[in-house]
Amino acid sequence: MKNKLIKTSLQISIALCILFSFFSCTRKNEEAVFVPKLDVQTKCKIEIAGNYYNFEALEAEFDRFNEFYPDVELAYTYLDNYKTSISTSLAGPNPPDIFMTFPWMLDKANYKHLYGYAENLADKKNTALNLSSVNQKLLYHMSDGSILMVPIFCSAYGMLVNEDLFHKEGIEIPADYNELITVCKQFKDKGYKSPIMSHYSETSLMASLIYPYFTKEVMKDKQAIAKLNELKPEAGEYMRPVLEWLEEFKKYGFIDQLECKQIENNYAAVIMRFFEGDVPMMLASSDVVSGTKKREQLSEAFSKNPFKYSFYSVPVMEKGGAVLEVPSIEFSVNKNGQNLEMANEFMRFLLRTEELNNIAKIKRLITCSTIYSFDDVYAPIENTEHLYQLEIGLLDNTYSQLRWAGYKVITGKMTIDEAINNYGKF
Repeated sequence: MKNKLIKTSLQISIALCILFSFFSCTRKNEEAVFVPKLDVQTKCKIEIAGNYYNFEALEAEFDRFNEFYPDVELAYTYLDNYKTSISTSLAGPNPPDIFMTFPWMLDKANYKHLYGYAENLADKKNTALNLSSVNQKLLYHMSDGSILMVPIFCSAYGMLVNEDLFHKEGIEIPADYNELITVCKQFKDKGYKSPIMSHYSETSLMASLIYPYFTKEVMKDKQAIAKLNELKPEAGEYMRPVLEWLEEFKKYGFIDQLECKQIENNYAAVIMRFFEGDVPMMLASSDVVSGTKKREQLSEAFSKNPFKYSFYSVPVMEKGGAVLEVPSIEFSVNKNGQNLEMANEFMRFLLRTEELNNIAKIKRLITCSTIYSFDDVYAPIENTEHLYQLEIGLLDNTYSQLRWAGYKVITGKMTIDEAINNYGKF
């Protein structure tokens, strides 16, 4: 009798759990449906200004938004020389309703005036925006708590890996630093001049190779972060561990400088060189990865001999690698715009999980939503440690100094001490 009661009680509990789950899922689905807040017959034009080429992904969102507001015209305008033209555009007679902003503007005095145009997107009362679908670690709060820009695309630093080449040579993809050294030696022994390649500029080479390492070193030291961001001369000393590692790594000769210098462009040329099929690992950002799908057919070598490739973290640390993420494109709403209500309505539509994932999928980038939705090419980093630059608080000037210091050291143009002593002067 006792067992029967327990069994009956268990059945009831399971039934209640299933019922609760059903209603919970139903409620979540209802919340995911976009419901217009304005008159759907509204006629107006929303202008978005930026400096991003080939923004088909945004145009796809325009089409989806027009399903709710068929008479709202949305237009994207590419601005040359964006650093100066956006200021002119915002101050002009027909300013954009929404404009691109970037994290690298945050510690540059000559861009502070742009935020004078930006609406506080954290003000739910005026914007009706719910930012809960956005990965909170990608949001930047100003000193007064306001949020003046929200991420649309996210960039990460890592490497493209030719998985079929590893399989062909019977070599395992490295998961930590010791394995990376072993793997590179194996490829060298098999005749590969440069197991790791990159466009040989200070940005592309250093970003994937040392940004995560450096970030892990200082991320919990608030005093260090403050000094680094303020470009204090003594803050250069915080670079020593990563620069010493870089100098040691350079001695192995796994990155052939002459081979890498033949790659003339940090986007298209990097992709096309990788598609030749003889590069085991190519240092790259996810922005580079976004251009791979379109170029598969443009590469004669890849068309003849296609191979499986994926995006990995660079395992330069003893416990492996980490992925450093930072918004690559953010949107700000012009609070002085002629169609402010509809601009906020479009942002409310765009900043939903479904749309953030959709726009990332079209562009083959990492989503900015809280629910990670990866293109298959990013599958290897799904369970990798993710570091968020804005959450940690390291700003662009710090990374700019780091990449120049690293570049000078790896190219032999400066000693470690010279690079450290020049912190804040690069």
